[in-house]
Amino acid sequence: MRSQQFLIFLLILKVNLKDVLLGFGNLKPGLKYSVLIFAVALPVMAYGSTLSDFSQYYPIWKPASDSTWNFILYESAIAIRMLATEFFYRGFLMWTLMEKMDERYANLIHSFVYMLMHIGKPPLEVPYSFIGGYVFAWVDLRSKSILPSFLIHFLGSLVFDLMIINQVFICL
Repeated sequence: MRSQQFLIFLLILKVNLKDVLLGFGNLKPGLKYSVLIFAVALPVMAYGSTLSDFSQYYPIWKPASDSTWNFILYESAIAIRMLATEFFYRGFLMWTLMEKMDERYANLIHSFVYMLMHIGKPPLEVPYSFIGGYVFAWVDLRSKSILPSFLIHFLGSLVFDLMIINQVFICL
């Protein structure tokens, strides 16, 4: 289901979008945690960018490394995709699971489902996505918004793509 169709589906069901963390919530703790997460993830991303599994897979759209315009276009599409991903996993799925069970169990199940989505990507990304999914949801629930996980997910992806194709952007 496309993200627009999914949003219409939620509106028909009269889901309060703030209940699924689609709002500003309390961003101060979320942004503080996001900076910490990014600082921890940066050396992991730097290492990952040197591995052939990752450098052959990313960026997913290979022309992104051909020009600055292509890179901006690609990252704009990735931003939209990441917002939809965060909304579905950290918003809707977590919210639905938490109606049925404790937050910790809901987060474990949601993180497992999120990890399954990463099968077929570079192998190290699979367990990394489980940990990332769990931490992202934990932060989002405390800030009552998916914006912290969206920002850290998107910025992490953007920086990782730059690390992989950095020789193209050194002259910028």
